[in-house]
Amino acid sequence: MLFRSSNISKTAGLIYAAVFLVIISITVLLSYLNTTRSLKRELVNSNAVLLRQVMDKTEMILHEVDKDVLSLLQEPELRSFSDVVGAGGRSLEQLQKQSDLMKKLDIMMNANPHIHSAYLYSYGQRTYLTPSTAVPESAFFDNEWRERFDKFEGYYKWLGLRTVEDKLAMYPVSKQVLTMVRSYPAISSPSFRKGALVVNIDESMIYNLSVNDGLRQLGQAFVIDGNGQVIAHGDKSILGQNISSRVEMKRIMSSGGEGSFAQTVDGNPSLVFYASSNYTGWKYVSIIPDVQLNREILTIRNWLLLIAFMMFALAVAAVFLVNKVTYRPIVSFVSSVNKQLHSRTGRPAGAKTRDKAMNLEAAEGLFDSFLTEHDHMQRQVRQNIPAMKWRLISDILMGYRTRFSDVEPSLEWLDIRLYSSHYIVMSAEFDQKALISSKDLQLYTYALCNAAEELINAESRGTAVEMVDGRVVILISFEQEDRQSNMLRALSAADLIKTFVQEQLKMTVTIGVGRQYERLDELPKSYREAIDALQYRMLLGANHVISIEDIEDYSQQQFYRLFDLADAALDAVKAGDDGGVAKKLELLFQQALQESVPPKLLKQICLQLVLRSLKVGSDIGLDAAAITGGDAKLYEQIEAAENAAEVKQDITRFFRELLARITEKRSQRGSNETIGHIIDFIANNYRRSDLSMNLIADTFQLSVPYLSKIFKEYTESNFTDHLIQLRMKKAKRLLEEGGAKVAEIAEQVGYANSHSFIRIFKKVTGVTPGEYREQLILERSRTSVHDLNKGNLAKSDL
Repeated sequence: MLFRSSNISKTAGLIYAAVFLVIISITVLLSYLNTTRSLKRELVNSNAVLLRQVMDKTEMILHEVDKDVLSLLQEPELRSFSDVVGAGGRSLEQLQKQSDLMKKLDIMMNANPHIHSAYLYSYGQRTYLTPSTAVPESAFFDNEWRERFDKFEGYYKWLGLRTVEDKLAMYPVSKQVLTMVRSYPAISSPSFRKGALVVNIDESMIYNLSVNDGLRQLGQAFVIDGNGQVIAHGDKSILGQNISSRVEMKRIMSSGGEGSFAQTVDGNPSLVFYASSNYTGWKYVSIIPDVQLNREILTIRNWLLLIAFMMFALAVAAVFLVNKVTYRPIVSFVSSVNKQLHSRTGRPAGAKTRDKAMNLEAAEGLFDSFLTEHDHMQRQVRQNIPAMKWRLISDILMGYRTRFSDVEPSLEWLDIRLYSSHYIVMSAEFDQKALISSKDLQLYTYALCNAAEELINAESRGTAVEMVDGRVVILISFEQEDRQSNMLRALSAADLIKTFVQEQLKMTVTIGVGRQYERLDELPKSYREAIDALQYRMLLGANHVISIEDIEDYSQQQFYRLFDLADAALDAVKAGDDGGVAKKLELLFQQALQESVPPKLLKQICLQLVLRSLKVGSDIGLDAAAITGGDAKLYEQIEAAENAAEVKQDITRFFRELLARITEKRSQRGSNETIGHIIDFIANNYRRSDLSMNLIADTFQLSVPYLSKIFKEYTESNFTDHLIQLRMKKAKRLLEEGGAKVAEIAEQVGYANSHSFIRIFKKVTGVTPGEYREQLILERSRTSVHDLNKGNLAKSDL
């Protein structure tokens, strides 16, 4: 039985044409659906980002206004104005102070173009003070703000939209303004207020700031306050109206944060975007009709239809050519099969045969060989499954794969069972790994992964994968959201894994456990936390399960001075300054006692400082276990301490021994004059935005790899970290010294882009430059009030 090539060629031509047409139709349809869906998603995201940027820009301006207000409230003349005047009237000195205060109020308004008007009010004198005059309360044009502010319990309030007519002006004009009121003193309850500073901002200026041309061209954009009142809109006729009863506004008012949803507005299907401000309580709204949003999608659709028509035309033409072009490879294949059949039957290619059984047997053998090859390929795929599993989990933990629906098919194919939410990541590493051969380590890791998967899948779902150098990542997912229960189950599973390794493998393992996160895109956070927790093995010792939740995480904003002192102590350790370390530790404990720091926080700061200092020592080759006493002795001593004096004694002894060992190690290493010149060069040129390793290498005629090596070796820090720390110290000093703008400070410390400076400053200090300066202002205000109270007490004693 032989295959006839003549029939195959005719049939193949028809089949090829039909399949070609079907493929083109499906391809065009899928391309249209994918392109439009992706484009619509990008349009939605871009409009949401645009609205958020508009809000951020407006918030930044309002914060600048608030900062100027706070600065003015610190002026000493304000106290004289807010005090009640005695029977003898105001003295010449008080009148001079009032005149100076009026000038400063005028300077603040001229320095900030966004302020329409501003005036001070004294509760004691019942008098208003403007940049040009002082007016009694009864004769002033604006007393309406007091009704809304006097009952307010906070320190400042945005009153929303108001109509103000300055009757003191030469040509009185009514203005729609947004008003912010701050109490004096800056931190005082209603019963202790002595005065207030009222700042009015023109509504049209807010509208121009908050709504850019891009949003106006697409649809309507406006701002409402927390009660649903329109406070900024292109249509001035609806300013001040309460639109909270509208369907889309009800949904926005009941939602927080930012988002978008589809809604029919004024009879037009539209997409509504909103963003909420935590600072003012306002909501920024953009309503874009579907017609405007889909304009680009319609253009894409028309182009795809044109392309589809051209492809169909080419397909019809291909049908006429298919019998002349495409059947040749098929005929060649059939001829090859016939030759194979003839070779298996032992007959010449041209010989005719009627022995169908023999031909069928030959054909069966031929196809058996195809199936054998197919089985071989499947085995190769199965052998590559561990590598494919490692790649998938790595992509998830690195944040490259963020949607569960996208990775679910791959998880099923690799037989990885995970729930769609509630994840915890654990990181396990064998102790004394350096003493295990690479081959044995690979076998131990394989056994650990198998045991971990079996234990965690008994009650939950998860997987275990070796990431790098014998470190195993264990990913667990839970069906329920109960965080406490899930964490207990994860810690229980970790203890079982640790016990298995100890009993079955005769080894010990330390496991770090991250926090629970709900979405797949948050897994990198849990992974980093597990790695951070694992690093505490240096203090807690080997063969432990360490949860990141056991390591207290206090806010740096509340006790930022303690963290600054800890950083300063670490800098002194790096410099090998024994006296500097002792001084900074003394200041740290004094500050902790003054601020009544919780004992747990004090111990945590000390333990973190010890851990970071051990890292400095290990970088130059010191044995951390020898310094801490081994087997977590120092950690146990600090945890068991009953008072701050014992904690101070323990870490002082630790740092004394650590610095002695660092000094000894560095004395063996010697000095490098070139590095000294390089550090001086950096200190003199840190203001340059183009300062880089390449520039220094060119200046000192060194190669970049060699410069990096000796810099790390002799400074125990890489170039980037050294430069960032130097710039941040200078930035803090400039923030403390005066009222320079953040952009100016960024330029003075070597950042051409102020956004980059703000991002790095927050990463290093935990707060933005503006927040850092505000903390300093508030602290100075508290100190002034404290000193004033002490002075009053001293006078009363006399």
